[in-house]
Amino acid sequence: MLASLFWRLSAFFAGIVIGSFIPGICSNVWTVLFIILSILLRRLPRLRRATIVLVFFALGLWRVEGREIPGEQLATYFGETQVWSFWVCADPEQRWDGQSLVLCPAAPVFQGKALEERLAVKLPLYPSVYYGDYLELRCRLEKPAIFEDFDYAAYLSARGIGATCSWPSVISIKEGVEGGAVMRKLYAAKRAGLKVFNRALPEPESGLATALLLGYKYTLVPTDDDNFKKAGLSHIVAISGGHISLFLEIIIGLAVYLGVNKRKAIWPALAFAAMYVLLTGVQASAWRSLLMGGIMLYAWRRGRLQTAWLPLVLAGAYMLYQNPLLWRYDLGFQLSFLAVAGMIAFNPIMATRIYPYESSLKRFWQTLVSAFKLSLSAQIAVWPLLALTSGGVSLISPFTNVLAFWVFGPLVVVMLIALTLTGFLGVNLLVWSPVYLLLKYLLYVGTVGAHFPGGYIEVPWFTAWHAGIYYCALIIFVLIRAGKNQVIKKAPYR
Repeated sequence: MLASLFWRLSAFFAGIVIGSFIPGICSNVWTVLFIILSILLRRLPRLRRATIVLVFFALGLWRVEGREIPGEQLATYFGETQVWSFWVCADPEQRWDGQSLVLCPAAPVFQGKALEERLAVKLPLYPSVYYGDYLELRCRLEKPAIFEDFDYAAYLSARGIGATCSWPSVISIKEGVEGGAVMRKLYAAKRAGLKVFNRALPEPESGLATALLLGYKYTLVPTDDDNFKKAGLSHIVAISGGHISLFLEIIIGLAVYLGVNKRKAIWPALAFAAMYVLLTGVQASAWRSLLMGGIMLYAWRRGRLQTAWLPLVLAGAYMLYQNPLLWRYDLGFQLSFLAVAGMIAFNPIMATRIYPYESSLKRFWQTLVSAFKLSLSAQIAVWPLLALTSGGVSLISPFTNVLAFWVFGPLVVVMLIALTLTGFLGVNLLVWSPVYLLLKYLLYVGTVGAHFPGGYIEVPWFTAWHAGIYYCALIIFVLIRAGKNQVIKKAPYR
């Protein structure tokens, strides 16, 4: 039953992938046809099961064709330059050179379904704008551009954004008159955390801290951001399922090392993970990452990582049903899914072949070794994706990730504790010194890794085709190994 559900969900995922490249495939006709065939073949179990898999495949095609295209209601306004009314419907993304906003149209200029659309705009750093603010902007509404090497329109569409506001100038701002009260409080707490980091830490440590804990993607100093890319650590500032999984693993390991029962150690780990997600302002990427991390925790409770395949595919199918473009244009979803899949597939192999004497090591060393295996397993799965996005391959990344990830969990915990104590003690040097030292260590690892001779190779020739061949080979390897394991389990004892 579980195996058949796994293959059906995988077929749904395959339908979404193929439907993204082949539009107008008449998915409704194929779905009805396969459903009729499954009914007619009810007396032939094998053919019926195969037909049901095809039904799920056709449903994936149907979901891609039937998705709503953002910007359809705003298209009638494209090309017009005037004063528009908006409200800020997401937490502004802080950058070094400005603020990136997601705006929702507001009455009286917009009417009908156009009020449900979203658009993107970039404003200067000042005046500061917050979630729920009502804005009047003079700008030109436009359809997002499609560049030669980047489909910006599809990238925004995956986030539900279908228009841009070009050459904006702020006419007026009314603070906090729109949006939900709960979200305003969450985003206010996130901004308060940003101010605390800016007061307590110098740059570039402050920018790295806000990226790690608060989910701001562009606060890292550009030179350090480039160092992280070359050292293979660029994903360390992106909230992903791999990070949450490593975070949970390290916190549970540390709790067990301190004498906490293994089952009870789950609860403090979940509490810290929940605080982590809340501090990001409940971003969609953070929720997805927590879900992926929860899958790893489920597998850990069961005692076998292989049991996480079905929950992983189920979670992926659900998220792709909500938004079929995530798999192609959302880097956070891609990193989360691939990192967790890599951990499930390759961590057991390392446990049996690379570290045969792990059980004889001390508990603290076991925690570090476990984090290393999870990190390396994730790296095997995500390096082609990172090569596509950065234009190069970091050969030193397995070593830099070992050096960096062992402090990731403790660093997040220390930052959470420091933020909490700052509310009672103010900005205290003793409280923030451990945070500063750990952040300094991460920046040092990134700098050394980026400048290590031969550690980074430019691969301008590396394309999606090369990545596809690599992932096909990985899938074949995993399937062959899974088949061998099934044969071994079914073999009779002598």
